Amino acid sequence: MKIIHALEEFHETDVPVILAAGCFDGLHIGHTAVIQKAIERAKEINGEAWVFTFDPHPAKVLMPDRAPPLIFTTDQQSLHLQEMGVDGCILQPFTIDFMKQEPLDFFENLCTCIPHLAGISVGEDWSFGRNRAGNAALLTKLCGERNMYFSAHPEVQWNNERVSSTRIREAIKLGHTAEVNGMLGRPLSTIGKVEHGEKIGRKLGYPTANIDPENDMLPPRGIYAARLRVGHTLYNAAAYIGHRGTFHENKPQVLEVHLLDETEIDLYGQHVEVSYLKYIRGDEVFEDAEKLKAQIAADLAAIRAVLD
Repeated sequence: MKIIHALEEFHETDVPVILAAGCFDGLHIGHTAVIQKAIERAKEINGEAWVFTFDPHPAKVLMPDRAPPLIFTTDQQSLHLQEMGVDGCILQPFTIDFMKQEPLDFFENLCTCIPHLAGISVGEDWSFGRNRAGNAALLTKLCGERNMYFSAHPEVQWNNERVSSTRIREAIKLGHTAEVNGMLGRPLSTIGKVEHGEKIGRKLGYPTANIDPENDMLPPRGIYAARLRVGHTLYNAAAYIGHRGTFHENKPQVLEVHLLDETEIDLYGQHVEVSYLKYIRGDEVFEDAEKLKAQIAADLAAIRAVLD
């Protein structure tokens, strides 16, 4: 998948382009419905499907002190867009000057920078331009005048309520893993680099990879049935988020992963992704290492049952 960091960097292609536009934090099932429309239309006309989104997220610019934590990093977003079959992604810098564009100027700039623009797909509630004056109704008119394809996808629901990044963030905070994963259409995940730790798990007979998270959000402390992605390979794993209270007091929170079936893999320095499939139990403090070891054995049995 091609990635560019400004609309003006788009290099003309010989095929028509269908653009899915929006703020796609988390790439939840509402977002993927919008993007899938672009992919399907692009295939119909032998064109390319591109995503237009922002980096940084507009909230980080408009209200930096109150901006919500993001569900995904830009790298995660790009990875999952590529897996969906998107041909390219425009990571447009969001600035105050960009925000002040009139909606018509924004649309004309799209058409200028992407000469073979053949269609646009958005969510029905997407807005753009100065004072958010641009909307689906305006895009319907503008695309119609140029004989371009246009889709404004209706809201997508999960458990009879509208799916939104805000709703997902709240579910993450509450530890509602099944609800989060249902709305995302995939397991919640964290990416980060594997670093050297204190090797407490190894001394207990359960070596772990210590991961420095890059995401704004982590699920609540506890044990999770998980999978670890290293490159294109997935490994069954147990994930722990917590303070290792059995051994420390007032230590920073850590994210550790134990691979269930692989022990000879050198993960140090690698960039990995942890996917949380099911919450097993909360973080606990044990009287001694032996009681902790016994609980870990029970946890791993429960995790194997989930992953099997």
